[in-house]
Amino acid sequence: IDAAFRNVTNRCFAKPYRLSKVNLGMEVLQLQLHSCVGAPLNGSSEIVNGNGDDVDRNVLIPLEAPYNSIPRGTWLKVLRALTSNDINSSRSSSTLRSVKAIASSDDEEWITPSNAAFRILQRLVTGKGVRTAQQMALDERDFNMVLHAYAALSQNQMHSAHRVMALQERTTHAPPLSAVAYSILLKAYGRWQDIKNVEMSILHAQRNSVVPDIVMANTVVDAYVNCGDVEKAREIFQIMTEESDAKGDAYWPLLRPNSRTFNTILKGMAEIGDVNEAMELSKIVESKGLWDHVTTNTLVKAAVTAEEFEMAEDILSMHTASFSVDTANGRHVNHPNIEAYTELVNGYAKAGHLDKGLGMMQLMRKRGVEPNEYTYTCIVGALARSNKVRQAKKMIEYALNLNLPRKKLTPIYNAFISGLLSDNWSDNVEGQASHAASVIDALSMLQEMQDLNIRPNVVTVSVVIDGLGRCNPPRCNDAKDLVQHLEFTSRPKSGTGYTRPDVNARGISLSNRKIATALIRAYGRGNDVESAMKAFRRISVPDVVALNTLIDACCRCDQLKIALEVFGKYVSFERWNSDIPTIDSADDIAIKPDVVTYTTLISSLLQLKSKAATKRAMKMYRDMKQTWMIYPDTFLVDTILSAMISSGPIGFNDDDVRFTLTVLRDGEFLEWEGRQYERRKRAVRAILVGCSSEVWKNDEFAYGLMNEDAEDPLFKKKGWNEIDSGF
Repeated sequence: IDAAFRNVTNRCFAKPYRLSKVNLGMEVLQLQLHSCVGAPLNGSSEIVNGNGDDVDRNVLIPLEAPYNSIPRGTWLKVLRALTSNDINSSRSSSTLRSVKAIASSDDEEWITPSNAAFRILQRLVTGKGVRTAQQMALDERDFNMVLHAYAALSQNQMHSAHRVMALQERTTHAPPLSAVAYSILLKAYGRWQDIKNVEMSILHAQRNSVVPDIVMANTVVDAYVNCGDVEKAREIFQIMTEESDAKGDAYWPLLRPNSRTFNTILKGMAEIGDVNEAMELSKIVESKGLWDHVTTNTLVKAAVTAEEFEMAEDILSMHTASFSVDTANGRHVNHPNIEAYTELVNGYAKAGHLDKGLGMMQLMRKRGVEPNEYTYTCIVGALARSNKVRQAKKMIEYALNLNLPRKKLTPIYNAFISGLLSDNWSDNVEGQASHAASVIDALSMLQEMQDLNIRPNVVTVSVVIDGLGRCNPPRCNDAKDLVQHLEFTSRPKSGTGYTRPDVNARGISLSNRKIATALIRAYGRGNDVESAMKAFRRISVPDVVALNTLIDACCRCDQLKIALEVFGKYVSFERWNSDIPTIDSADDIAIKPDVVTYTTLISSLLQLKSKAATKRAMKMYRDMKQTWMIYPDTFLVDTILSAMISSGPIGFNDDDVRFTLTVLRDGEFLEWEGRQYERRKRAVRAILVGCSSEVWKNDEFAYGLMNEDAEDPLFKKKGWNEIDSGF
């Protein structure tokens, strides 16, 4: 029996990993660990146990030791399978990515592969259910597999990653935490741009006396770059390099940087467009013989970000890698520098230099760099936005000749359709006629995709719906019919013809979140609140974007009451902050609002010009900051200030003064262009001077506002005062 179990588990937990095989393997492990069903002996209808006694058919007979446990090697195979990318994938639906937990009771429990892996790791630590003669030393790689499985998922799984590290720390026969574990942790926090936890992880490693290696150092530098703190990344780089005389954090030892180290720093410089520093550093890279294709690609990005296009061309002319394609296997392989050339083509396109972008594509081919789907996506979108439809279609023809998989051609068509339907039109008759013609071209292109067996995706449909919604009048019915048509022609089916239940939420359908949101926006333009509400209700789990779109649609249609009801129904801090959120019905859904949510509602309330509406707007603004910890942006500050002072000082009471001053004070911490904030202060000051309320005299900020030097810049420049100028 034990040999039969091993035969099955070896097959179930072998590559290539499949979820169905893994789940079958988990059932087999459950069977061997906890019970074995008796079987009829010699074809008789009765069931007997090992002693020859008759047994009830439903009784489970436990296997005797040591066969009621699993060999350690099998557990390790299970661990590798559960932590593999094929099984533990963040890109897959959580309902599909679940495995049956091993439990001693009859209760079924389905958990994520990473959680199942953690339970296996706990077994290896405690020895429970593990067949071994003695307690064996644990391998660090076992812990790191589970740690990586959690770290590769969403940000809210990082607490589970820390559980893995805590288990390793407190297990006496486990290896100590090393630089590898911290590298996994730091990479995850860097990816989520969580600089606070990046620094906490470094501090934790330091307290545990973990000696950083070059991999950990590179990961830290990359984490700081991803978090936008390029200066801190440079500081770490200077401390760890041999050339540095800097005396900084004593924790970092002297390390020999490799090409990844330099390329990571160059990436940070590229993000901020510091092309001069990047070029200086590249000289060191070249002198050390560490220049590779990543260096070229990164430097070109730095030059393009700084709009130094000629410099980018010079870099490519000197450092385009030689490349030969092995066409024997028939696979399309990208040139190592295709990323750099695509970056330059895209830079030219965004800067409006389409001719130079097209010229660069010709130069690419001469140098043996074949444009890929990303290159064509950039140039096709730019040509379509510039109404160069014929040239854009010609580029699509070139892309079709690349023999790429059909799914890789979808983004190129999306770029064309999006460019056609971009917002470069006006509300006049001529502009509407032009937009209507673009919609016809977009629908024609959508039909071409289907004829060529290029499957449109959610983005394709959402863009077309948005274009139909911006027609005059909005073509909402056509948009809905289009979705229903594509839902049945583009829906993937299983081998049995049965459509997976999760496809409606993720694929093309009226219940897809992105598509439904586009429809809501179209219904809002068409003054059809009822249909907008129906579209919203089709979304199983709406997000804040869908909520904002519905609220905006209601406000556009002068249905502020409905907008406030929607807000009250779905925005609940108590439900959102619940430790155990439940979504048994639509009434249980809780959505966290953002500044756009409040801007839309507060703006509509203030437009009513009534005391009651203004009072409610004040309360919403207070709740936004105090309950949700959401702070205003310049648009919301402008919206409120404009509404509050538009009627002049007459009727400006104490509450109005306090509210206006609060919003103005909040605006002080925002980034404004030029002297925009000073202009708003002058406008508020003028209102306070003329109003009857003197509550501002008890406010330190307001008192300073009324008494600060309000000298006009022109007066200051000319050396005038009010009497000399005659004003």
